[in-house]
Amino acid sequence: MEARGSALAEHVAPIFQTALRGTTEFSTGVALDRIEIGTQSALLAELDVNAVTCNAEIGEWCDDIILSANTVFLIALLEGMLGGNLPTGTDIEPRDLSPIERDVSSVLFKQFAEGLKTVIALPPTGTVRVHPILAEPPVPEDEAGGVPSIMLQFMLTAGDLEAPFQAILPQRVVLKTKLAEPTDPAPAERPEWLEQLSNQVTSSHVMLEANIALSDTTLGEIARLQCGDILPFADEGPVRALLKASGKGIFQCEFGKAGNRYTVRVLGAHEPEQELIRELISG
Repeated sequence: MEARGSALAEHVAPIFQTALRGTTEFSTGVALDRIEIGTQSALLAELDVNAVTCNAEIGEWCDDIILSANTVFLIALLEGMLGGNLPTGTDIEPRDLSPIERDVSSVLFKQFAEGLKTVIALPPTGTVRVHPILAEPPVPEDEAGGVPSIMLQFMLTAGDLEAPFQAILPQRVVLKTKLAEPTDPAPAERPEWLEQLSNQVTSSHVMLEANIALSDTTLGEIARLQCGDILPFADEGPVRALLKASGKGIFQCEFGKAGNRYTVRVLGAHEPEQELIRELISG
């Protein structure tokens, strides 16, 4: 059983990897990590608590496929796909997925199921269907929970990210399957919906705010402030401002005035390390 499961996993891994790279445009990797054998209920109990799952089916082959992916990986992946830097897993706290992140997970599950269909030579296969995403592993009915099953766990990588991806299949399905001869997977095209999403994100409105440091003061002095009091800026020379978008510093600016309007002039990208050094030097 393990040998058949390993052969199935080795066939589908490069196809899934190519599909992932075409969608994300990152140097993603897919490799078989381990194989577990047991009842469906026992294998479901081993799934990561920080994961989403879905039921999938391949017509005329199997209608009881369970797929699972780590939420931190999906959150980080979408952030990178939308033009940001691909974060590390330690930068993200596990949480429920947003609607758009659930859409991305559906795409990944569909790509895996399509890859699985590709490597099956016999019996003939039909339409691939991926059901709605579940925040928790499904609870099988009594009979289904006792079905002998096999779990193929892959390790997905993208940059510094690494996370498991699992597929649980009935053993009887794997045993009756004849695999197709391995072929070089065709390059996957970047989905049209992702291009549309990128355009929407880059053209969306963002609120900007400029933070300017004021001179040091005590809590007692603040408590005695009255209308009309003046608080001087901390900088004695040109007044610097930190321009933020959605709470994140993006540019160092210089505060000034153009006609009757106060302005900030962009000086350069915000570098947190340089800001810390500047604060230490100033006292």
